[in-house]
Amino acid sequence: MQKLGIPINVFILNIMINSYCLMHRSDCAFSVLPIYLKNGIPFSVATFNTLIMGIFAENKVKDAVELFKKLVRDKVCEPDVVMYAIVMNGLGKRGHTQKTVSFLRLMEQGSTKPNIYIYNIVIDSLCKNRSLDAAITLLNEMKQRGIPPDVVTYSSLIDGLCRIDQWEKVKILFSEMVNHNIYPYVRSFTILIDGLCKEGKVEDAKEVMEHMVEKGVEPDIITYSAIMDGYCLRGQVDSARRIFDTMIEPITDFNLQIDTRTIFLLVSEVVVTSLVNRKWNARTDKINPILTRG
Repeated sequence: MQKLGIPINVFILNIMINSYCLMHRSDCAFSVLPIYLKNGIPFSVATFNTLIMGIFAENKVKDAVELFKKLVRDKVCEPDVVMYAIVMNGLGKRGHTQKTVSFLRLMEQGSTKPNIYIYNIVIDSLCKNRSLDAAITLLNEMKQRGIPPDVVTYSSLIDGLCRIDQWEKVKILFSEMVNHNIYPYVRSFTILIDGLCKEGKVEDAKEVMEHMVEKGVEPDIITYSAIMDGYCLRGQVDSARRIFDTMIEPITDFNLQIDTRTIFLLVSEVVVTSLVNRKWNARTDKINPILTRG
């Protein structure tokens, strides 16, 4: 580009860094930085956001955190919300929950204040670490700071509470969502349904599914699969088959997407049913159109 007389600017260099990071070559991405200095081009926050994200993608957690600290210590650039989010999300997804919380506290003391997205990252990390008391405490903190929780916040908490069988707290959170006019989308309902099914509370799960339909939220293939899986685990093949029957029409009409796991579950259910009730032909007549869609 320089030989052709095409000027180099920050956007071109950022694209180069991003390309190297996408190839998991953060070492090459760092080699681009001297070009900024040589051409008198100032670094941008986006430059280092891309670099930090690329370092995390290579699972070099320590290097990513060290780069962040160096940027702050040497006042190379002022971290923005996006940079904090990248660092905290990278730490949280790799199990460094306490470090994620520490970054939140650091952020609260600085000029760049956390928003709902930042709190959601930390709450989700706490929930996955089964630190539900800390997650709920943080939920109350953000409310006191005037930051209302959204459907993502509640979904993380509900998922975490389901994992530790805190069903009463789950019900309270669901009621709180509705009272604040935050209507769960299909993923939120499915999290609860799947958790109930794994605990053997399939009838309760079915009631939740009926409630979501009343609220205008259509169950997806994962929702149906969770209910069917729950019935099959309890040996209630007929009940699982009835749920399957409700899926046949929308699947035939191509309104409901189906994945490999569900095909396996449905076929397994057909096999079990045929062995128990000797009705192989009747069931395969319904399964064949689905399998041929592949």
